[in-house]
Amino acid sequence: MRCALHPVLGRWVLRQSAVRSLLGAILLTASSLVGGAAAQAPQVDEEHIKAAYLYNFAKFVEWPADNSSSPDRPTLICALGDDRLAEVLQQVVLGKQANGRRVEARRISNFQEGKSCQILLIGFRDQEHVVQALRGLEAASVLTVGEIDRFTDLGGMINLVRTERAMELEINPKAAEAAGLKISSRLLAVARIVADARGGRQP
Repeated sequence: MRCALHPVLGRWVLRQSAVRSLLGAILLTASSLVGGAAAQAPQVDEEHIKAAYLYNFAKFVEWPADNSSSPDRPTLICALGDDRLAEVLQQVVLGKQANGRRVEARRISNFQEGKSCQILLIGFRDQEHVVQALRGLEAASVLTVGEIDRFTDLGGMINLVRTERAMELEINPKAAEAAGLKISSRLLAVARIVADARGGRQP
């Protein structure tokens, strides 16, 4: 006799499965870059993990049709304010594709250049520069990713949060929707959903 899972428990099991699946893909991407014995090591360089997250985001986000109309146009992942991560990111995406489209990485020097990117890591550590970059990208269909406290409160879309155990995600789906982006439910399932300060925080 089969016993049905309680709805709440069932959702928890599905979420844990999604977490394992996504994190497994990310760690596999990161580990494949360090090569040889290093690829088998339990610890992977943090920059490689961040870069692997950025690459995998390209698989779980839909951009407006006019932003990716040509199949020959690459998905461009950019880094602003973090030169080290930009270098690693270029290694991560070399020769790779996401959703049938080649992926390229670029280091940029100002947020105006970021308007031509599909994904932009804003690596500034001071809130003033982060706010300036986010305001400059408000009308652009760019997935903004940060790694400082309150990034999503400020209107950013995805925040990489370093904890004692792992890298965790905070996602502000309303900010993504306002830019015409659609984040996959599979990615939302492994993140903590928040809203910017103007909309209030969601549970």
